[in-house]
Amino acid sequence: MQMEDWQSIWSFDFNTEYKAGTNRDVAAMKANRFWWREQNKSLKKDCQETPGCWLPRGHQGECQPVSMPTYERGDYVKVEFSGEAGMPGEWMWFASKAATTKKLVFGRLDNEPLDDYGSLIKLGSQLAVSYDKIRDHKKPNEFRSKE
Repeated sequence: MQMEDWQSIWSFDFNTEYKAGTNRDVAAMKANRFWWREQNKSLKKDCQETPGCWLPRGHQGECQPVSMPTYERGDYVKVEFSGEAGMPGEWMWFASKAATTKKLVFGRLDNEPLDDYGSLIKLGSQLAVSYDKIRDHKKPNEFRSKE
């Protein structure tokens, strides 16, 4: 496929990369990874291990994010909590207060948990969450109705 075909389906922001001073070869690599990630997501074959990983689900080796995600104060991240005794866990929204270079996000739980978790967490609990437990990311304005 030609670049124009991918760009019309999943628009990569070349202008932002140019303004940031990104080398053209690096920008092209980022665009290619971005398009692979978007294609994998559309096929529901995207990697669930690390946010932004462009490789398909079940890949071998380490995850390769298109770029390291950044979380700002007020952003929402969906966090996977482990279930008990090997049972599937649940995913809950978490409101970010700050992120570190150590791949941790600090904030508060924005969901009422379905599981008990030994009464350790509840709506509003202050937590530190590892990037590897983050499954989705949204800015606050992305939750507004589109009506």
